[in-house]
Amino acid sequence: MNSDVASAQERLERVRFGTHALHRAIDVLWDELPEPRGLRELAVRGFANIVRQHVTAQWVLVQRELDVSATALVRPTYEALLRVIWTLRGADDSWIEGFFKPTDGAINSDAETRKGPDVLAMLAAIERHHPAEIYRPLLHLKEATWRAMHSYVHGGIRPVVQSLAAFPAHEAGSLLLNANSMLILATDAVRMAHGFQSPMLPDLQMQFADCLPPVKSP
Repeated sequence: MNSDVASAQERLERVRFGTHALHRAIDVLWDELPEPRGLRELAVRGFANIVRQHVTAQWVLVQRELDVSATALVRPTYEALLRVIWTLRGADDSWIEGFFKPTDGAINSDAETRKGPDVLAMLAAIERHHPAEIYRPLLHLKEATWRAMHSYVHGGIRPVVQSLAAFPAHEAGSLLLNANSMLILATDAVRMAHGFQSPMLPDLQMQFADCLPPVKSP
């Protein structure tokens, strides 16, 4: 094993161990949430649950060295996170009511009750309604990974090549960093939806800095 591979493997082991501890610390912040009191809280909570499950699944898949499957979850995790934050302050009441209202199409087929806006529209709304420290990481993640995410979701050349190669420890470590960042954003948003402050999150971000992406300058 050459030094670069060994270094990547050691980094991944640190991130895997730290990620498990970070998730346990974040679980406490979810355990104290009450039941949703209205449709907006219910929508935010539901989309945030998706993020949380996907992030946990990515950690489990990395443990089994199922890196292709873990990477394929990046895009649905990201899109669910956008819906968490967009629903919190961007979606109007009529959209949320329509989302939970049964329709003939949804009852009699596999149609959605009501589709939301596309990724670019949600990002634009998030930029309007949220501070830059929320919007910028979401934009950076899309710019850095969108083309690759598309390939993994739709069975393109990238996952085919990766499935034939050795387990990519460096990429798996980076995947977990981004997943942890999305979990923190979703946790902050779902707590905000319930009227909870989260002063402990910056402390967790400092404590587990090795398990999170480096902070980018504006």
